[in-house]
Amino acid sequence: MTTQRLVMRVSSEIPTRAQLPFRWVQHPQHFKSKGLIIVELKVVNVTVPRQSGENSGPDVTHLAIKVGARKLKVLICQVHQAGRNSSRKAISLANDKSYVLYDSRASAYEKKNLPEDALRDAKKTIDIAPKQWHGYFRSARLFAALGQTNAALEMCSLALARLSGGPKHEAHRRELTSLCRHLEAPTKCPVSGTMPVELLLMIFQLSRSPIVISHVCHQWREIALSQPTLWRSLVLAAPAKKALRKVQEWYKRSCGQIEELVIRKSLATTIFPSSFDHRNPDDCAKYAELLARLRQLDLKQLKECHLEEVNAESFFSALSDNTRHDHQYSETLSISYMDPRPEYAELLWESLRAFSIINGGCDWARLSTSMCRLTSFEYKMERFISVFGNFHEFLQANPSLEKLVVEAGFIYPHQIPEAPASLTLAHLRHLELIGDTPFRIKRGNFSLPSLQILRMIKLRNGEVTLAELVEDEETSFAELVEFTARGCFLESQTLTSVLFQAPKLEILNCTGSAVNVLAESLTKPCMALLKDPASEDPTLVPTKLPILCPALSVLDLSQSDVKTDPIMRMVKERIALTGSQDGGRYQLPGENGDRGVSCIWSLNVDGCSRIEAEMLPRFRENVPIQIKEIAPLHVPRFTAGNYGSVFLTGALCATIIVNRRLTTYPSDK
Repeated sequence: MTTQRLVMRVSSEIPTRAQLPFRWVQHPQHFKSKGLIIVELKVVNVTVPRQSGENSGPDVTHLAIKVGARKLKVLICQVHQAGRNSSRKAISLANDKSYVLYDSRASAYEKKNLPEDALRDAKKTIDIAPKQWHGYFRSARLFAALGQTNAALEMCSLALARLSGGPKHEAHRRELTSLCRHLEAPTKCPVSGTMPVELLLMIFQLSRSPIVISHVCHQWREIALSQPTLWRSLVLAAPAKKALRKVQEWYKRSCGQIEELVIRKSLATTIFPSSFDHRNPDDCAKYAELLARLRQLDLKQLKECHLEEVNAESFFSALSDNTRHDHQYSETLSISYMDPRPEYAELLWESLRAFSIINGGCDWARLSTSMCRLTSFEYKMERFISVFGNFHEFLQANPSLEKLVVEAGFIYPHQIPEAPASLTLAHLRHLELIGDTPFRIKRGNFSLPSLQILRMIKLRNGEVTLAELVEDEETSFAELVEFTARGCFLESQTLTSVLFQAPKLEILNCTGSAVNVLAESLTKPCMALLKDPASEDPTLVPTKLPILCPALSVLDLSQSDVKTDPIMRMVKERIALTGSQDGGRYQLPGENGDRGVSCIWSLNVDGCSRIEAEMLPRFRENVPIQIKEIAPLHVPRFTAGNYGSVFLTGALCATIIVNRRLTTYPSDK
C-alpha cells in the first residue's frame, strides 16, 4: 500500500505537512480519536491499492474533512462511479444527517451534466437543512436547466430569503437575481406592463379561453384567477373523476356562479342514465356525486346549457331534486343525439330564448305551451324520418322568432302537413330550409315581412316554396342581404323575381341551370318595384336602379354551368359604374341619402367546366382582392373536359386551379 501526500492547514498542535494513512481519510473518526481538530484537508494526489480484478481506485479531486465537537462534515467530489461508492460511505458514516455531503454530491452531478441526480440530492439537502440556503440555491439552477421556470423562480425566492445580508454571500445574491431576471423575461407579455387591467379583462372575456390565458405569463394568470367572471363556462367530459374535480375547481374560481354548462358525449354515455340503463354501481354513484356537486352552484345564474346525448328534462328534473325549478332560468338550450330519441317536452321553459335540437323527436303540441318566447329555433333531423305534426302551431306560439333553421332528413309526401291558418312572423330575419319544408308553404300561411337571410339547400320543393314566397303580398325581400339556393331546382323567372325585389342584396350563392340567365340579368339596369318601409301603404314604388342588385359584392356560382361571357360583363359593368361620378348613384324608397354601386369583391366559379381557361388572367385583373374572410378552398375532381377553374375570394392573392395544379399568383392590388 502506498501512502498519500496530503497538504493540510490545521491547528498549531500538528505540523502543516504530514503523511497520513488513507484509512484516516476514509474514516474520519481516527482524527477524533487522536484529539486533532482539522480545519481543512485537501487531497492533491490520491492513489489506493489495486485489488485483483479491479481497476484503479476512485479519482478524488477534492476532499475536505472537518471534525469538531458538534458536527462532522465531509465534502466529496468524484468523477467516476467508484467515487460514488466513497461518497455513499461518507454519507453513511455521517448517519445521513449532513446536508453538506448531499449538496457536494449534487454539485458533482451538476458538473457531470446529471441534473436529475443532482436535483434528488438537492431536495435531500433541503429536507435535512430547510433553514439553509444551499439546497434552494442549487435547486433553482437545476430547475432552470430542466426548463421548470415556476419551480426555479420559487427556489430563487426561498434562497434569497435565507441568504444573510453581509458581503459574504454577495456573489450568490447577484447570481440568484440574475437568474430570476433571466427566467422572468420570456414569461412577461410585452403589453402586460402598459395595458390597464380593465382592458385586459375585456380581451380575456372575448377570448373565452381562461385556461389558455392563464398560461401566457404570471401577471395574466394572477388576473385570470382573480376574476370569477372568466370562469363562468363549465365544460365536462370524460373521465368522470376529472369532471368531478373540475366542477369543484370551477366552483372556487367562479364563486359558485356558472353561466354556461356543456356536457360532452364522452361523459354522458359513461355515467348518465339512458333508456337502456346498463350502468354499473360505480357509474351510478359518480352520477349522483356529479349532481350533488352541481347543486352547490347557483343555478339561477345558469343561462346556457349545451347537452350531448343527455335528456335535458330528465337531467334538470334530477338536478332540481323535485324541489327547485332551475331550468326556468335558462335562456339557451341545445341538445344533440347520435340516434333519434323519442318525443320530448314536459317542463315549462319560461325564460328560454334559443332552442336547438339535433336528432330529437319533438312533441310540437306540448312545445307550443312550454316554449313561447323563443327568438331562435334550430331543428335538424339527419338521415331519419321527420314528423312535423302541429309544427305550424308551434310557430304561432313563438311570434318573436328571429331565426328559424329546419333540416328535415326525409318526409313522406303524404305526411307533409297543411298549414291550417295564416301565419306572419314579423320579426323573422333568418330562414334556412334544408331537405324538406316542415309544412306546405302557400301564400298567406307563411309571411315574412322582415327577411334578411334566406337559405335553401337541397330543398326538394324549392321552386314551389320560393314562388309562393314571392307571390305572397306580405313577404318582403327589400331588406334581403343574403340569398343562397344550392342543390335545388329553381326557375330563372323565380330567381330574377327575387333579385328584382332585393336592392340591398350583398351575398348571392346559387347553382342550377338558371345561373346563366341570372348572371346575364346582373349586368343590366332595371326598374324595380319596391315597398317603402317608412309608409304603411303596401303599394309598390317604381325605383330605377343603375344595375340589378347594385349592392352585390360576393358572388358564388361554383359547381354550376355558368359561362364566361356573362360573368365578365357583370364584373366590368360594375367596375365602370363604381368609377363613374353619377352613373352609379341611386336612391331607395324611404331613404334620404344616395347609394353607390358596389363592385364584386369575391367571385367563386370553382368547378365550372364552361369557364374558359384563357380568360383567367382577365378575371385576375378585374376582380379586386381585399383582406376579408377567406372561404375554404374546394378542389374539384377534374374530368377530361374540365380544362380548369378559377377560385377568387377575399385573400391577398388569386388562387387558380388549372389542370390539377394549384398555383398562387400574387395580387397587384
